[in-house]
Amino acid sequence: MTILLWLMPLVFGTLLVRRARHIASLLPPAATVVIVTTASFLTAAATGFVLAVAAFAAAAAIPAVARAALWSPDVAVGTPPLWLGAGAGVVVAWLAGAAVRRFIVAGRSMTDASLASRRLPAADRLVVVDDDRPDAYAVQGLPGLPGRAVVSTGMLRALTPSQRRVLLAHEDAHLAGHHQLYIQAVELSAAANPLLRPAVDVVREAVERWADETAATHVGDRRAVAQALAQAALARTTSQQRDNAAAGAVLQLDGSPIAARARAMLLPAPRPRRLLAAALAVLALSPALSALGIGLAAESHFERAHARCAPASATSCL
Repeated sequence: MTILLWLMPLVFGTLLVRRARHIASLLPPAATVVIVTTASFLTAAATGFVLAVAAFAAAAAIPAVARAALWSPDVAVGTPPLWLGAGAGVVVAWLAGAAVRRFIVAGRSMTDASLASRRLPAADRLVVVDDDRPDAYAVQGLPGLPGRAVVSTGMLRALTPSQRRVLLAHEDAHLAGHHQLYIQAVELSAAANPLLRPAVDVVREAVERWADETAATHVGDRRAVAQALAQAALARTTSQQRDNAAAGAVLQLDGSPIAARARAMLLPAPRPRRLLAAALAVLALSPALSALGIGLAAESHFERAHARCAPASATSCL
């Protein structure tokens, strides 16, 4: 029963992430991004930790292992069966490998994109590229280096002056809010726990909506943002797709369903729902309770097992 109680927060975290799209319909985009990303990251980390503890506890129940570590044979009491622990070990090793690979790919992609943008001439954080293809995206900076918004001359020509203000405000919102880091965090979480995969698209769409709302606040006209979105999407319909490596490292103005985003900008700004956001934030943090509870229980269990093998009674462990 105690183990089930400890696992409940982990279950709540997983269910919360699985319902990410519903959360996005209830909360402003900024709150959606923060809560869903936090829940995803903590749930993935807690899942890996719990699986690792299960594998370690099952291995410790093997008599040879218990003797080598000076644990009492009673350590087997309350531990998972060896086959279950072995399965948990295989799963956690596979998921950890997937997460490491994702981290390396994301790191390389962001580094390459950031260094490439630093080599381009820029005015402050804005890089204007002489390219007839309509394009605009934000590149997250490396530590110690600011990010940059990259806009093609083709995109600037396709937009009116007021629409250019929207575009630049949108891309600047991505940089100021470090939106790419949220995307990479939720991608990493999904690699470490595939059950969390539904959160990736939700967060990608929500960061675009977040930037749209920030741009609307900046220009003071929600309808102008909707028009700029439609015009930018229309201008890019014939442009070629960016290569996969670069696409993973940038945030595009039309990087999520344009029609839904434009419709949202024709509606009043979403109301902050502080009570609901606070309740969901508590659920987002709850997976950490699972890891903490199971970690403390495991530590207490092995301390008792080791205490029974104190020098005075070490023969009981042989």
